[in-house]
Amino acid sequence: MPKSQTDITAKKSGLKITVFFSSGLRKDLAGGLSAATIERVALLFLLHHGIKSATLSLVFVTGPAIRKINKTHLGHDHVTDIITFDFGDDKAHCIDGELVICLTEAVRNARIFGEPVEREILRYVAHGILHLLGQDDATDKQRAAMRVKEDQLLELIS
Repeated sequence: MPKSQTDITAKKSGLKITVFFSSGLRKDLAGGLSAATIERVALLFLLHHGIKSATLSLVFVTGPAIRKINKTHLGHDHVTDIITFDFGDDKAHCIDGELVICLTEAVRNARIFGEPVEREILRYVAHGILHLLGQDDATDKQRAAMRVKEDQLLELIS
């Protein structure tokens, strides 16, 4: 686990969400998003899906850090935007996981897709939570379905 510059924990009805920014990461890259805002949005996404118990860590890292994690845990030697680690076994009502999000990739992808960086980051939060809920994105059809679900979650905060 990276050293935490910001560690905010929420406890509501068995939901614990912790947001970390790894040391050396420029938090201003997150635009106007604070750890508290990210925590509240993740909480909203979980509650929307009826999750009653969760332990969720959101870890924001640099490109080199996520590349190392990707290579070590998945055998992929490249930078990626998000890696989801699912530690739970009951996807219906309990979440236990960690989302590792590359903040520099979020900034890059926001520029490519013409999106505000804040929205791109929150899309990754939605994406990771959907993975923890059992959604997959291995095929084109699954990716399209996940994109629709991400958009639906993002509409909750628009």
